[in-house]
Amino acid sequence: MSRVHDMATKTIYFTVNGRPEQAEFPVDCPPLDIKDLFRSAAEAGPNDILKLYNPKGSIINISPGLEPNSPHSCYKLEVVAAECNSEPLGMDRPGHGAELAGALGFDLSSMEKRLQGLEKKILFEASEAPAVVFEMKKQVDLFREKLESVEHLSWLGLFKDLSEGTPKPSPFYHKRTLHKTRKECEHVREKFLQMRQVMAVLFLFFKKNPELWI
Repeated sequence: MSRVHDMATKTIYFTVNGRPEQAEFPVDCPPLDIKDLFRSAAEAGPNDILKLYNPKGSIINISPGLEPNSPHSCYKLEVVAAECNSEPLGMDRPGHGAELAGALGFDLSSMEKRLQGLEKKILFEASEAPAVVFEMKKQVDLFREKLESVEHLSWLGLFKDLSEGTPKPSPFYHKRTLHKTRKECEHVREKFLQMRQVMAVLFLFFKKNPELWI
């Protein structure tokens, strides 16, 4: 495997399929060049997905931030989603693909491509998120805790009373809103009953006098 020599370099020891490898690159090496370096070591294609694991089995990012290690604490490089270069099933002779699709009721090659896409998507989403994502999540959680600790925002459903003892009474506008809602519901119910009585009377009237029905 080729190495890039510079005054300030990083040396990364890792294995590919049990084969020991060593990568050396400048500390200011572009991220894409580093990924190409590992891709070359794994003999992976441009559309394959690579995963790098530390000795504890955790996924680490293939980036300039990789921590140098020693041959006794090698990382492990894997090609977890290889692009299928073989001929799709049923495509080994002309016209057989359409024949097979008609027999099965679906296009096997199309399903194969969809499965490859889903596999890559799942593996990509399962990878370790950048530190900036965790920092943003931390800030959002802190902001949510501040909102939940403000009592006057309880009408938004964000107040959480964690204190023990007698629960605090709801604000006055809670009761007023609740009372108004019940009153409105009762009014709607009364109107409904009245309309139902009127409909019942009209039904009996037109049943006895069908000639008046237009």
